[in-house]
Amino acid sequence: MTQFEGNRLILFLAVFTHCFVSFGEENVENNDFSFLYKCDWNVYNTTQLLHEMQVKSRIQCAVICLHYQTGCLGFELYKTLSVTLCRFFREDLRKKCVSTSTSTSFFYRRTTPAITTPEVTTAITTLEVTTTASSPCENGGTLISGVCSCVFGCFGQYCQTCINECKDATGVMGLGIAWIKPNGFDVAKKVWCNFDFDVTYLQVREFGNVNFNRSYAEYENGFGDANGDYWLGNKYAHIVSNLRSFKAGFTLKNAMGSQTMVTYFNFVVLDSTSKYAVQYSSVNMIGYPLANNQPFQAYDTVSACAQTLGCGWWFGSTCSSGSPNGPYPVTYGIYSGATTTRIGLF
Repeated sequence: MTQFEGNRLILFLAVFTHCFVSFGEENVENNDFSFLYKCDWNVYNTTQLLHEMQVKSRIQCAVICLHYQTGCLGFELYKTLSVTLCRFFREDLRKKCVSTSTSTSFFYRRTTPAITTPEVTTAITTLEVTTTASSPCENGGTLISGVCSCVFGCFGQYCQTCINECKDATGVMGLGIAWIKPNGFDVAKKVWCNFDFDVTYLQVREFGNVNFNRSYAEYENGFGDANGDYWLGNKYAHIVSNLRSFKAGFTLKNAMGSQTMVTYFNFVVLDSTSKYAVQYSSVNMIGYPLANNQPFQAYDTVSACAQTLGCGWWFGSTCSSGSPNGPYPVTYGIYSGATTTRIGLF
């Protein structure tokens, strides 16, 4: 059994041992969590945050918090008509908790001590660190009472090992963030995932508040944040896309909810010597030309298209097809007015 297959088993058992009691909206109390207070979902302290993801229910949120063992001391739940979101916190008192009538969330505080399980290693190791260094934990890990509490996706005594892609994070469902670090990465990178369909996203734009008119070096190294709009980075996209045979799904969605997904088969980003040219074998629909075997271009590579559209992309001989990185709302191929774009490998 692999470590992550073991995690799936542990999570499955946790559902029955911890979560057979149904949660209420406010006055929930069971053996593990109790409701503490209402907060504004949009106002929070990022230094307390372990992980954020879409979940199916409050029970799933509680199970995943337990999965973090001593790393998660509380979770926050936010529900709309279409989605349920959960945040996991390192502390049992949520800072910057203010009330609101428009984006009310519910914070649940952990009430029982964590039970450490040797098989569950994706979030925290039970081994005390032996170094005297002030920050012995790697890859975003935090030292808590002599033990490294790891970010989601990394594990080991010093959080020294991370998953290669979102597909490796077995035992979780929905949408959310994970940290990946396949062989060749110089640092662990935070990415948005669709855990149900094993999708690792190279690009996400949902808010339009991140400038995508960047230099070649910035596109190479990545920018933004996976909690919002971001570009993973061409040198990292190259490594991930070469892990196995991938399809790339380009999702385009407008403010009215109309959506399309263009799929490029056998999608791969080449290395820096090829200037991160993209290759693919075919595409599932016409009207979305992506320049095959063309180098990545940005405004400082003397690219007329990058300068005209104000973004980096794999441009062909003309700029007419636009780019998912272009001016917001986005025009790409025959689709215009996209307020959400995602490029995911699966």
